[in-house]
Amino acid sequence: MQNRKYQNSTAIIIIVVSTIVMIFPFLLIGQLGVHSDWSFHAARVQQIYLNLQRGHWITYIATDTFSKIGNANFLFYPSIFLYPWALLKFIFAPVTAYLIYVWLLFLATGLIAFYSMQSFTNGKTRQSLLFAIIYLIAPYHLYLTLSNYVLGEAQAYTFIPLILLGMWNLLYKDKWVVLAVGMTLMAYSHYVSVFISAEVCVMILVCYLIQNKKIELRKLVNLMKAVCLFILLSAWQFIPLFTDYVHGNLMRPASGFMLMQSAGEFFTSAISNDALNQGGIGVLLLVTLLFGWHLVDKNSKYMWVYLLGLAITWMITTAFPWQYFVKTPLSIIQFPYRYTSFAIAFLAIVLAKVLIQLEMPIINKNVTIGVILLIFGGLYAGSIYSDLARNHNSEGNVAILESARQGKYKTLRDSSDTPIIVTNSSYNKQFSYGALYGETDYMPKMAFKHKNSVFNRATFINGNRVYIRQSSRPNKLVYNLNINKASTINLPALAYRHTVVRVNEKKIKTDVSDRGTVQLKLSQGRYRIEVSYVPVKTLLIARIVAIIGWLVITLRTMLKLGEKSNELA
Repeated sequence: MQNRKYQNSTAIIIIVVSTIVMIFPFLLIGQLGVHSDWSFHAARVQQIYLNLQRGHWITYIATDTFSKIGNANFLFYPSIFLYPWALLKFIFAPVTAYLIYVWLLFLATGLIAFYSMQSFTNGKTRQSLLFAIIYLIAPYHLYLTLSNYVLGEAQAYTFIPLILLGMWNLLYKDKWVVLAVGMTLMAYSHYVSVFISAEVCVMILVCYLIQNKKIELRKLVNLMKAVCLFILLSAWQFIPLFTDYVHGNLMRPASGFMLMQSAGEFFTSAISNDALNQGGIGVLLLVTLLFGWHLVDKNSKYMWVYLLGLAITWMITTAFPWQYFVKTPLSIIQFPYRYTSFAIAFLAIVLAKVLIQLEMPIINKNVTIGVILLIFGGLYAGSIYSDLARNHNSEGNVAILESARQGKYKTLRDSSDTPIIVTNSSYNKQFSYGALYGETDYMPKMAFKHKNSVFNRATFINGNRVYIRQSSRPNKLVYNLNINKASTINLPALAYRHTVVRVNEKKIKTDVSDRGTVQLKLSQGRYRIEVSYVPVKTLLIARIVAIIGWLVITLRTMLKLGEKSNELA
């Protein structure tokens, strides 16, 4: 028992040190080459940070970022796991705060992967460690965190091992809480990943039915328990979708199947082992894909894991007949390469099993593991080299952000989406620009049609375009104006179902303008107009229910751990 504790402690230390080594070169450079999804997530975190500065913990609409027009993407896109990044900004310089946040993601991912595999293998420490490191350094994971900053998916990636363990526990151990917790944490991260996770759970269930020819009523009951707990813990995340998004005539992220790759492109990209969305399983797992069927016991659970990895990898490419599913709910995934995260998880389980079976009589097992980890380190170094070079910008071939936007609205990057260097000193200047991707999602469709005047914050008084003084508060836009006759005021503030307007501190009813913004009629006078978002009470109740649920789960977990400790003692 002492030996196992020592092995576990050693494995945890290795994971901690490995994640520090992974992020350290980026910390040394101290600047970021940003593009793609960066502007969207960075602006969300900046708004959360500013609201926290003002003493407000919950953000509903953007009033300092996203062009200061009250964009409500916080209602429709999970943000809870962005709070650690926002809190780190109170302690560290902005670039450092982001990189430490990524390190925390790496650390959480590694530890969750390790403990999930330990449970799956009944305590095999070395195998669990290998799985955790393989899962950590997969090129697609690096693409999400350090290359293209796809943070919603990066957060979701952290909890995939927990979901796979949850399905294993439900089907083979009659335990259901882990599955509910894993799916809830996924819902707190990325909605599309919740959908893909449900698909994968169905695939696992089908494999179970093929093996056993039946499914016991007890397991179905446990599955329903997991679903109910998931709803209790995550309902507050989905309530705004029903109150403001469904039938709200809002812009929606594009659906369909885009940026698809052929099987040939997939294999070629995987061999390169670069931190990309194409071929994101990397060369190690590509070899596992090609030869895994020969390397694992045909009658073991690992063969089923391999087959699932093979099937999901097939779904990443155009070899899968996606064209038949364009008009189905599957189209919400947008990019088939999003299945890469799950393909990595399944293939990494197989590879860890294969590597732990390596027998070298003249070499100590620990030395063998050490050599394998060194090889992994070399592969990681190769994967992130291009991103390090981009961030370092030693050749000066990457644009550098030097000034804030002046004049009309424009995005930080144009449609070519080439990177730009952001430093600690220039960091806040980026928020004067718009986000190339994501800024128009979830805004009223009429506002999108008139986005030029809305993004440039033009007010219309009796149809005449004017600019009035505007200030920002947490979840509130404030306008001050003085009118000399009865007028119709069309403000550059997006109108949602639960937008509330107060004039001189009195709540009034307003209209929605032909550009999807707040419109009101006022008589002659001086006015202070406040436009805010006020959530329904159901949302607040659901949040309280979720907090109670998490407290109960935490307490029960601590009690069980205490009982196990007493048994061991």
